[in-house]
Amino acid sequence: MSYVPPSASTAKTLILVGLILQLIFALVFLIGLGALALFAASVGGFAVVIAGVYVALGAIGFVWFVLVWMLCYKPVTEGRYDSAKTPTLVFAILSIVTGGILSGILYLIAYIKLGDAVREQQMPPQGYPGAPIAPSMPYAPQPMAPTMPYAPQPMAPMAPAPAPPMPGAVMCPKCGKPATFVAQYNRYYCYTDQQYV
Repeated sequence: MSYVPPSASTAKTLILVGLILQLIFALVFLIGLGALALFAASVGGFAVVIAGVYVALGAIGFVWFVLVWMLCYKPVTEGRYDSAKTPTLVFAILSIVTGGILSGILYLIAYIKLGDAVREQQMPPQGYPGAPIAPSMPYAPQPMAPTMPYAPQPMAPMAPAPAPPMPGAVMCPKCGKPATFVAQYNRYYCYTDQQYV
């Protein structure tokens, strides 16, 4: 299965909606033609001219529908986005000029999307042009990032159960609580302020 750019799917949908509107436009004129033809047959004169205009517009609408199908929609479904760009722009301009403004706007947006699809088709879905496309393995285990070896950090000594202050005990100058003598460092330590006194 070949790669289908996202913009191509959007352009295809826009052209299809424009085609549906074009078909509705043609049917409205042909249904209007039927009513006017019956009226013209009974009245004659100017009504016959109006019926002729409806016939012409309905026929042009159907020819237009076939041309847009063959020159715009079919190439997009076949992946020939570049060949569908110019006809889509031409039909966009013609639709806007002849009063099919909504169809014309849809064809114009489809033309822009076809330009995007041509660029996306030249660039693979995995990134830059020429990049190899790796097969995807959705459930393959991922390698773990290297970790730093554990190095224990020096910690403050564990606080022993506080003893009642003895007369002559060293007091912390910051908090006023008694400091504990740590024999390993031969110093007094305040556990409240977590610093040596």
